[in-house]
Amino acid sequence: MKKTILAIAIPALFATGATNAQEIYNDGENAFSIGGRLNLMVESANNEGERDLRSENNSSRINLNFSRKMSENVTARATMEYGLDNPNGNSDSPFFNRLGFIAVDHADYGSVSYGKQWSTYYTITGVTDVFWVYGGTAMGIYDNGDKAGTARANDALQYNGSFGGVNLSGQYQFADEDEGRKDSYSGAVSYDFDFGLNVGATYHQMNRTDAEKSEVFNDGDAKLTALAASYNQGPIYAAVSYGEFKNHVQFEGATGVSDKAIGHEGVFAYTLDMGLQLYTGWNVQEDKNSSADLKTALVGAMYDWNNVLLYTEYQDETTKSVSGAKEDDNRLAVGVRYNF
Repeated sequence: MKKTILAIAIPALFATGATNAQEIYNDGENAFSIGGRLNLMVESANNEGERDLRSENNSSRINLNFSRKMSENVTARATMEYGLDNPNGNSDSPFFNRLGFIAVDHADYGSVSYGKQWSTYYTITGVTDVFWVYGGTAMGIYDNGDKAGTARANDALQYNGSFGGVNLSGQYQFADEDEGRKDSYSGAVSYDFDFGLNVGATYHQMNRTDAEKSEVFNDGDAKLTALAASYNQGPIYAAVSYGEFKNHVQFEGATGVSDKAIGHEGVFAYTLDMGLQLYTGWNVQEDKNSSADLKTALVGAMYDWNNVLLYTEYQDETTKSVSGAKEDDNRLAVGVRYNF
């Protein structure tokens, strides 16, 4: 059985650095590797009605990976990943935790993991969250501070397995009153076709505490349902995702989260032999109970120079509040990412 991770579904140049790591030690039983990236960019953006040019950190990070062979078919591993806060400036707290989990993998039966990890919901919806700078705004992944556990889920117990092209994932998230969560659970299934197509579906539900319901001005629990498909063949990568969200998304000008919203994302990329990648896509999210929405168009290019990535990306975003007021936000970023 092959162990499936999200990076496998993403073309090499999109995934560069996602699993990039240098092995430091391996005695045949124990192994240790370190990886990550320093990712800096210059961004031109609107700031209170005026164009502003600034230097930004674009999700720099460092990860530590450990593994131990327990038997012929069983391997235990642990991952710790820390984000770097403002690595090109001053910071009182330069690190924050992104991931921290322990997993046990079986060659035939799959993997069980526990800790802070990428969510079951993300194994499906992450196929369109692949832009180098922007994106990831329409599928409810990062909404509401990720309290629901739809991105990097805290305190999560998870199972992942692949059987003859069928990929299964299940997750349970334990209670955390500080996050407003009684608990959450999710499931996902996808299928890999031989010609590069993957299709999948997922459901995620977060059961809120009474205090959290008061905080988001909504008595319901968060419920997300999503479908996604991706195609990866040769130089072409294309993906689309669609989701329906109950009591989860908050729109501009709203006092609380929406009773019902929908979202969809898409991306198309073509990678030339020389290492140049050209891509475009969109993110759209709509409130079904008002005219509020979020519409984003993206276009960009990236050049892989021996694992030093040079990229530029443009975002044209229009936000409509619940009152119907519109606001435009267009941004241009030019950056460099050093993978190690």
